[in-house]
Amino acid sequence: MLLSMLKTALLPWAVLIALLFWPVRWIANGRPSRRTPVDFGIAILVLMIPVTLWATALPEKTIPQVYRLALGILFFYTIINWTGQLRRLGWLVSGVLLAGVGLAGMAIFSVQWATTKLQFIPAAIYQRFQLLVSDTVHPNVMAGNIVIILPIGMALLLFAWKRLKIWQTVLVLFATLITAGMLVLTQSRGALIGLGAALLLIVILRWRWGWVAIPLAALGIALVVYQIGLDTILDFVSSGVSVEGVEGRVEIWSRAIYMIQDFSFTGVGMGSFMEVADLLYPFFLAAPGKIDHAHNLFLQVAVDLGIPGLIAWLAVFLGICLTAWQLYQFGKQQKDSRAAALGAGLLGSQIALVTHGIMDAVTWGMVRPAPLVWALWGVAVAAWMVFVIHLPRKTQPAINS
Repeated sequence: MLLSMLKTALLPWAVLIALLFWPVRWIANGRPSRRTPVDFGIAILVLMIPVTLWATALPEKTIPQVYRLALGILFFYTIINWTGQLRRLGWLVSGVLLAGVGLAGMAIFSVQWATTKLQFIPAAIYQRFQLLVSDTVHPNVMAGNIVIILPIGMALLLFAWKRLKIWQTVLVLFATLITAGMLVLTQSRGALIGLGAALLLIVILRWRWGWVAIPLAALGIALVVYQIGLDTILDFVSSGVSVEGVEGRVEIWSRAIYMIQDFSFTGVGMGSFMEVADLLYPFFLAAPGKIDHAHNLFLQVAVDLGIPGLIAWLAVFLGICLTAWQLYQFGKQQKDSRAAALGAGLLGSQIALVTHGIMDAVTWGMVRPAPLVWALWGVAVAAWMVFVIHLPRKTQPAINS
């Protein structure tokens, strides 16, 4: 999967290798895979794959995105079937945190940096970064994939720092600081807002009086709006390199809604938004060939896979949120700070995903790290299975050990 992120031509081979795990598991364990609470939604998404291949007019753009969706689903089940022990879950969480560090490191030489959004960041910082690749990454794409990892490290530091060993604390702190610093440098306002929403949720879940943060945050937002003005803030948050303020984003969303109305059951085919919009629903505020996606995660899924695909995706997403919540509740009831931290962090990750997804769709289909969302979903279900399903069946000494 990692190699396919670096080179798109390897996507078919990555999917083929992932598919081979199913018969191997069937022979070894007597079943092709463990059952999960989100199997039904995933089954619908799989059924939509031949539909989108049939509906698309641009198979050369749709097929790579189909491979990424299939690879994400297969990686989701690979994680779940491999992570059957608490020790392996620890390795998996460490791997997720290191993946965030890896993304932050890649950003130094792969991101096409912008220096005009947040004026308090010195422009001299970006002069130290040199592009070493021809296929560059947009800062919002990097930020959207970093921000869904950050809440896990933050939750571990706030919930379980007493249970972590010294080297584990150093690892989590290092990974969190590195990824948070790179997120700020991307200057992605949507991702920063998503991080704020995730941190607010984690604070509420961590302390009994954490809910006080809600009115404090609301008061702070109200003061900013009063001082600066709502229109100015909305334009600042919604404008970007390819989108001109609120009006430009609303126009893009309206074109996505038109597509969903006209292609309700099949979608237009994954990856076809720009060409279909330019041909059937041309923009007035943007030049042809400039807007390549719906700039909204939910609209983008519906544009690609139709309303059935959106319903299936939402079913999976809500199922993951429920498993993360149950994991957090189990940790609180059993006074297991590790379980509570993972539950809160993974729930915060979903909050960051949808908050950033309101303004962008960089965690879906068209971007190379798209399977990363499925990896985090696999971590959520795997942790739920290890703590909530398996550990309660053991004796109390085994839990403590």
